[in-house]
Amino acid sequence: MKRPLLVTALVLLLSACSDAPAETIRIGYLGPLSGNAAAYGIDIYNGIRMAADQVNLAGGIDGKKIEFIAEDGGCSGSVATTAMQKLITIDHVVAVIGGVCNPETLAAAPLAEAAKMILVSPLSSDASITTAGQYIFRMTPSDSLKGKAIGRYIKNTGLQKIAIITENTAFPQTIRESLTTHLPEGVEIVFDEVTPADTKNFRALFQALQKIDFDVFIANGQTDTTVAEMAKQLRALGMKQQILGADPAESATLGEFAPDAVEGMKVLSLPYLDESVPAAKSFADNFRRRFEAPKHSLYLAALGFDTALVTFDALSGGAPTHAHDRMHELKPRAGLTGTFHFDTNGDAIGLAFGIKTFESGELSIPDTLQVSD
Repeated sequence: MKRPLLVTALVLLLSACSDAPAETIRIGYLGPLSGNAAAYGIDIYNGIRMAADQVNLAGGIDGKKIEFIAEDGGCSGSVATTAMQKLITIDHVVAVIGGVCNPETLAAAPLAEAAKMILVSPLSSDASITTAGQYIFRMTPSDSLKGKAIGRYIKNTGLQKIAIITENTAFPQTIRESLTTHLPEGVEIVFDEVTPADTKNFRALFQALQKIDFDVFIANGQTDTTVAEMAKQLRALGMKQQILGADPAESATLGEFAPDAVEGMKVLSLPYLDESVPAAKSFADNFRRRFEAPKHSLYLAALGFDTALVTFDALSGGAPTHAHDRMHELKPRAGLTGTFHFDTNGDAIGLAFGIKTFESGELSIPDTLQVSD
């Protein structure tokens, strides 16, 4: 992924009143607002803005209106470090919502720890964030649980024999390790190959796989283009077994790259915003009125909204440096994206994964799958 240049900070005063309040509480946002991951960062940030407006209309945090200072993390560790330093030393924020991409959160975490300030990531899922520090929280389940969820799904559907090809990059390797560690009883891996990053020719591996009895193939690539090549080459050799992928396979363009090959493919990733629930429908309607359509998904906007509200609550009723205690003390809380609380490591507990299916080149509304440690 290309690393965009650090853009000028976006400073947005979110206030319901026409007159500026005498005192505000400054909160930072760190996420990709430009570049290849901008769709994620913008949707999440717009959800955060909606939450801030709601709280400001109700009087703010302990009577102080929320002032947001947003920095483009560029989905890059180095860019996020510079942005986080600015938020802390120049803007004097008391908390940061972010990062969105894993490198942003991992880079910002030591700075947040040193400043004794909560850093609450809506989307970062890297397994190492679990041990990033006592001030670090996140709203998306760890990647270490995804392999466990894949194994549970496979067992629940009566499949037993797994074939997997894994690209030798961080995210796919975490999925492979988690799957292997949490393999359910009665399920076995009968074919397990790791390929160099950016491999596009898998023909020799699939020719070997033709000779093996398997029920499900896990296309464990880093990008949707790699997953597409795996699916196309598997199907080109006549193999009709179930294909399953993780987050990189949740791609509208995957259905365009290889519509026939991915038809019926299952994808385990984030769930969706269920607009049959009144609160979710109200949020979705308000979001569309204000921003027309999401850049990626309404679920990400709702995730930003939930992350912001829980952060605001943690900042109320005491010194911001004690906000991490209030986060840990949180009782199970019903948000737009599910009911959750935080464990001792700051990981959200209770949120589900989604299992989606490619149908005519598009992903279906998912079933949900609950998994915890």
